Amino acid sequence: MGLFSKTPEEIAAKKAAGELRAAEKEAARFAASPAGRARAAKADGARIFQISIELENTRTSLLDVVLTTQNSNNHTQTLNEIEAEGWRFEAISTTFIPQTTTITESSFSSGSNGETSGIVLATYVFRLA
Repeated sequence: MGLFSKTPEEIAAKKAAGELRAAEKEAARFAASPAGRARAAKADGARIFQISIELENTRTSLLDVVLTTQNSNNHTQTLNEIEAEGWRFEAISTTFIPQTTTITESSFSSGSNGETSGIVLATYVFRLA
């Protein structure tokens, strides 16, 4: 063996350590996900699980006409993953949370122009199945 060569045992140990780090990273990612939080709630004995997730990011301009742009999130996969953890969807509630509002006085016409942006937050409630 050369001076800087690793033994098969050292190579295997390094590979095993890398695989362990990857598994720990994946476990932490799952634990932070909605499905991971649902699993933890069930393990803690909870009978109801609630989670709030951004449903939509909205921006509305009130000029002479109303212009709205929206970026929507599809939560179907997330909801299915939570149900796969043993929860049954019970209810949803949505709330608009304004983030910025700008009102500009118009010098060319009467009134003012405005713009509002914010998020629509969906709160899902699940009951233990």
